[in-house]
Amino acid sequence: MGFLLSFQRKMYLTNYLNTLQSKINEQTSYQMGIAEEIARTTSSINKIGDKDSPDVKQLEAQKAELEAIDKRCSMELQKLQTQYQAAQTEMQSADQTLQQTIQDSFSYKLAG
Repeated sequence: MGFLLSFQRKMYLTNYLNTLQSKINEQTSYQMGIAEEIARTTSSINKIGDKDSPDVKQLEAQKAELEAIDKRCSMELQKLQTQYQAAQTEMQSADQTLQQTIQDSFSYKLAG
């Protein structure tokens, strides 16, 4: 693989890693908001005290929905982290290829 192609591959992977990191940060932030909402809902349920009241039933349904969203967020976050790790491995390979290309370009071979 030539120098320019190796360099281009490395630049593409750098951009891809940055995009994935941004998505991971957004997903983590969103998931933290969901966790806070679950905590508020749980607190509201505990404050009411009457477990058979319609308000508690509504809050429990809301909490179950939030927990389902949280579970989907966790799975998406795990998927993004797996993609990030794979891209990092690919980046290491790109670094090695680029270093080898540079080394091959500047080494002189004497005919003997």
